[in-house]
Amino acid sequence: MEKKQQAGTSVSTNTKPDQKKGNSRKVPSVAEVISFCRRLGLQAELVGRWVWVTFAEKPDDAMRKTLKDFGFRWSIRRRKWAHNCGNPTKSAKKSNPWQKYQHRVISPKGQG
Repeated sequence: MEKKQQAGTSVSTNTKPDQKKGNSRKVPSVAEVISFCRRLGLQAELVGRWVWVTFAEKPDDAMRKTLKDFGFRWSIRRRKWAHNCGNPTKSAKKSNPWQKYQHRVISPKGQG
């Protein structure tokens, strides 16, 4: 594990190969993704080992870039931003992760 400076906070990340690009990339853990969401005050939910973020309206360009840079991807099917936290899975086209896995709301910073 390596230490990485992220928004003034030291976080450890796993290094996993990026199969598409053939190089290594930093993959934050579930705890680090939750911490990221809390720091930004995002409406997030932990579903299994993935973190999902929902917005009432389309986020601005800066927020979308921040999410992408941290590893979130837009799920057009779910209409939410998803981070797999280094836990890839098969397609869930025929299933609903909220029915299959335990889930809980992640409270933003200062709300519990």
